[in-house]
Amino acid sequence: MPTYDTISNSFTKPSKILLVRFSSIGDIVFATAAIEAISKKYPKCQIHFLTLDKFSSLLKGHPSLFRVIPHRTGSFERERLKSLALSLELEGYDLVLDLHDSLRTKYLHYLMKSVNWKTLRKPRMKRLLQFYFHINLFSPDYDSILTFLTDENITDVKTLPSLYVTTEEKLRMREELDRRGVREKYTVLIPSAAWESKIWPAKNYQKLSELMTCNSGNSVVVLGGSKDTICSEISKGIEGVISLQGDTNLREAMAVLSLAEKAIGSDTGLLHAAEALDTPVVLISGPTGNSTGCKVRKSGSQLVRKDLWCQPCSKSGSRPCFRSDRYCLKGICVENVWQSAN
Repeated sequence: MPTYDTISNSFTKPSKILLVRFSSIGDIVFATAAIEAISKKYPKCQIHFLTLDKFSSLLKGHPSLFRVIPHRTGSFERERLKSLALSLELEGYDLVLDLHDSLRTKYLHYLMKSVNWKTLRKPRMKRLLQFYFHINLFSPDYDSILTFLTDENITDVKTLPSLYVTTEEKLRMREELDRRGVREKYTVLIPSAAWESKIWPAKNYQKLSELMTCNSGNSVVVLGGSKDTICSEISKGIEGVISLQGDTNLREAMAVLSLAEKAIGSDTGLLHAAEALDTPVVLISGPTGNSTGCKVRKSGSQLVRKDLWCQPCSKSGSRPCFRSDRYCLKGICVENVWQSAN
């Protein structure tokens, strides 16, 4: 039973819906399943999406989105949100779906009193029981977005996250990859993550890269931000491994992922973005689990997990391990990932 009000029976055919998810990349990717589900049930409905400006390009070109609304954070945040709330009220939304349930969205909800607002409540008690007492009350196929949409009688259509890049973006990045000596067929490695506890050791990625370049003859492209030093560690001294660390913006990284044969990495936003772009992934899972979104969703993708009694121990992998080392990641050998990749 849902713990929140359901939509009234009079809400039958909405003409305009706003989805709200401010961050981060992975969670915004998951939220695109709601875009797909709503557009299929209400094809004439305008769907708007509110997110942080630094992530707004992620949704560019989505065929089911009428508008992406970027919000810029910084000084005078409260005043910015008041101005934002005023402009959003003028849009005349039939419904606002808060897929974040954060302090920022709670404040917007408080300001937008005239709008029908529904919030995806985070399963905090269930997570507490799972993380600290290892009592799992989540179903094996639990998905917070689709469960919310079904419980709220918004739609019962089951959809998967989807992202889009244009042909022009692909051609532009293919030319850049050619210039850097990347072969037509290549695999992308996404070794970094927001939390170090989710990162598979660099030496393992090096061994995996050597196996891939020697056995398949394909190139290996390493994607990461300018501060992700693990990228340079992996690519150093291995022929056929090209690091794009810090050299791509979000749209360029998406184009690189869309052209790849597969992507391999930890539970991080870009890897989930790769799968949403229909590129098969190998997800190396450590301290997170299915109930936190750490799972593969499309055919051809593979999940590599050690399956220890203490998994998952946190939603994001931020909780310190009670062991001296993280067996959940260190126990995954190169051969396991290599077999999954093949």
